[in-house]
Amino acid sequence: MDKTIDLCSRTVMEKLFLACAVGCFVGCGAKKGTADETSSADAIKTPATVEEAARVLDLSTFPLPDGAKPLESRHVANLSYLATGDVKKAFEFNRKALGAQGWKELPNSSVTDQYASAMFSRNGFVVYLSVTPAGDGTQQVRLQNQGNVKPGKLPVPPNAKPVYVGDSTAMYETAAAVPATADACRNLFVAQGWVPYGKAGDSDFFKQNAILATSTVSSAPAQGGKTMIQYSNQLISSDIPAPPNVEDLRYVDEPPELTFETTSNQDAIVDFYRKTLATTGWKSTMDKLIDVDEKPTMIFRNPAKDMITLSIPSVYGGKFGVSVRFQSAAEIAELDRRIKEEAPKLRAAAEAKAAKEAAELAERNKVPKIAVTLPADAKDVKQTKDEIKFTVGKGKAKAAVEFFRKQFREAGWKEDVASLEAMAGTLLLSKGEGQSVTITYSDTGFMPSEVSVSAMRAELEAAK
Repeated sequence: MDKTIDLCSRTVMEKLFLACAVGCFVGCGAKKGTADETSSADAIKTPATVEEAARVLDLSTFPLPDGAKPLESRHVANLSYLATGDVKKAFEFNRKALGAQGWKELPNSSVTDQYASAMFSRNGFVVYLSVTPAGDGTQQVRLQNQGNVKPGKLPVPPNAKPVYVGDSTAMYETAAAVPATADACRNLFVAQGWVPYGKAGDSDFFKQNAILATSTVSSAPAQGGKTMIQYSNQLISSDIPAPPNVEDLRYVDEPPELTFETTSNQDAIVDFYRKTLATTGWKSTMDKLIDVDEKPTMIFRNPAKDMITLSIPSVYGGKFGVSVRFQSAAEIAELDRRIKEEAPKLRAAAEAKAAKEAAELAERNKVPKIAVTLPADAKDVKQTKDEIKFTVGKGKAKAAVEFFRKQFREAGWKEDVASLEAMAGTLLLSKGEGQSVTITYSDTGFMPSEVSVSAMRAELEAAK
């Protein structure tokens, strides 16, 4: 359940974006025409819920150009896909699609043959669009709804001075120490109703409804050792609640999943999600946890037919590892459609594989046939694939065995055991890969003598 790479990657990208933002600030001066639309009649005045954000823009239903291939299952807050054509063509398609839905392009867009990026605003929301070559002739397109809370509106400790405040990020500096500044930021967020939602490196994450705010506090040697504060926001596709006092809390949005560790028992975890999810219309589809792929699991559904899967896959160090994953009704329907579409192919492939494996097994188990010439006076012959029984006259059994002995030696068989007495005996021969023949007899001298020839990993064919 370790998603350190995902969160660290996000932190790195935020820092890279910050560097670009600072470059714009230094080279272009203060920005004009920013996305400050919170005073408009249609603007949502508080951090948006998933449902409120979807009414403004639902990227799970956003139009795709012909031939586009989504890289992930589609979600409300973000969209990634591969597009044919060049960078400018892919960018222009999305610029027009957003414009058709009433989105306004903000200043400082960058469009070249190698890269394109831009931000668009509508009703207080900001969407970031980027297009980069994928290296195989296609273009990777990404749209991320950054939500309706501007980074510059997030709470800042006293005496922190703005370095850059834009639509996508805000940066401040302060003379206060890093730990004290991080604590101050955390307290201010909590005081304004933000819920702590994980941590990675220098970054703390806070959630309010479906807005995820990132607060990164770090030392800046290039600024004389001052402490730097960086804020950024994004919309998330599912408002998954987190229990209090859990450890290693992580959230990723592709697909929407919350993971954490806890010392609470399974019953406490289940009870929290039953009660918390019920307040927003979610109900469990089962009475208790059931094993799915050896993981205790519980499913929740809401009236919209979305699904939340709670699973507790591991216990280590006295802690439970917990995963809470969201899937939209549209995602589930698409998955069902693909399964039904692929079912005949999968069934045919499975049948072909089974037939191939059966043929290979039959070939491996195939045994050679051994032609066995019986003595001329053999009577009452009884035969199966691996055994031949017959009788000869009294006192003639040993001679019959000697007849076989000469026959098998001439055919290249090795004699392993030979115990041949007048009244009874055994002859064991071997050849090839595990093939063996055992010849036994009994001869009382009073009744017809019995002779048996049996084989292992071979079939016998009798002939006179």
